[in-house]
Amino acid sequence: MADLAIAASVAAGAICLGAGVIARSKAPNSIASWLFFLAMASLTVSILSGALYPSTDRNEADLGNAIAKGFVTSTLLGYTFIWQLSIVFPYKRRVSFKPLNGLGLAMVVTIIASVGLGITASIDYVNRPIPELTDSSMLSVISVAALMMCLTTAFIMLSRHRVDEKGKRSGTIFLIGIWTIAAGGVIWVLYITEALAFAEDIMYVLVAACYGLAGITFAYSIAIGQIAMSTPTTERLVSSTKSNYRLFLRYVYLVEEQKPEFSFKLFADILKGRCWDCQNDDSFPCESLDCTQCKLPCPCRECKKYKSRPQGLVVTRQFPNEVRAKNYLQTTPIVWLSTVAGKDNMDPAKLNLLTDFLTNFMEKSYNGVVLIDGLEYLVTTNDFQRVIRAVDRWTESAMTSNSRLIIAIDPKSFDQKELALLERNKEVVRPDAPEKWMIIPEPI
Repeated sequence: MADLAIAASVAAGAICLGAGVIARSKAPNSIASWLFFLAMASLTVSILSGALYPSTDRNEADLGNAIAKGFVTSTLLGYTFIWQLSIVFPYKRRVSFKPLNGLGLAMVVTIIASVGLGITASIDYVNRPIPELTDSSMLSVISVAALMMCLTTAFIMLSRHRVDEKGKRSGTIFLIGIWTIAAGGVIWVLYITEALAFAEDIMYVLVAACYGLAGITFAYSIAIGQIAMSTPTTERLVSSTKSNYRLFLRYVYLVEEQKPEFSFKLFADILKGRCWDCQNDDSFPCESLDCTQCKLPCPCRECKKYKSRPQGLVVTRQFPNEVRAKNYLQTTPIVWLSTVAGKDNMDPAKLNLLTDFLTNFMEKSYNGVVLIDGLEYLVTTNDFQRVIRAVDRWTESAMTSNSRLIIAIDPKSFDQKELALLERNKEVVRPDAPEKWMIIPEPI
């Protein structure tokens, strides 16, 4: 049976170590994968040394104590690395070692403490029928492991509201795995405290089974991507990234398309990209609403031509949340044309109120870009003559301010005379036109 216990321990250790290797291969540059690998490697040493030191006797006290020190040290380090992993996974908290911050200091101190407690471990060959750790050594293992498991669970549970669904799933699977490992520790504690009576070899086989099951869970979940330890990298800002389309200030662009896809593409391109004629290589892409409140060292404040980043406004019939998600808009105000009462909703029947809102925005903007989508809905609520007068007012405001105005319409919704009135004094953009020259805002 002793050979079976050692064989089970070797197999479980190999599985855990394999899970750590898979994590490293999946995310070689991630600190989370490094900590997971160190935790699995430490627990591998723990389960192997834990099955070996009881086989020594008093004549091999030096060897037995050395193995016991390795067992305690690797066990404490294994649980410590598990807790440290919960600091950066699934939500990556800020850890700094140079300069040293609070979490960095805690990680260093816990590693030193684990090693310090481990090297003081020893075996009691006198007062126990079989070689076992001394009471102080067992107390160190039990208390540190319990503390680290509680801290790990707390850190992961507190991270759930800060991560997406994939992060929540990764955290849940990770908790299942580590508590499976902890179950093996509970079996070991019940055995050495004689709370449960079963053979020593059976105990080690059960512990190995818990470690092996946890290792399989980790390895499979990491391999198929259910546990993702790769840290999302911040997108590098490219100084040469400029707007792909030229839209000039004080111009009005009438985009004729069945669905306002190209209109939003133009809007997002102007809003978030650098100005097409920007000569400052230190500028970077940004979605800005009020540059005066921004604390970033942005060179656009010193721009003598525009004085500000593009400031956007969207008036649309589409649901605002869908517009934001589809076009990656975060700070840009979106006015929803709807009869439903709401903070950012506008009743289409109150056309004068909408006109005042738009003209006020364009007059106050240094570098504005306004997109209006839903003109057809305004026509159904108001008569066309009222709408065309409002459009003329918007056009005048855009031409006399530092703004661009994009109006998206479906040409099939208007008759020939109405369409001619809408196209008057505007640059007409036809994204579906076969001739590329008919697309006024030509790509740079």
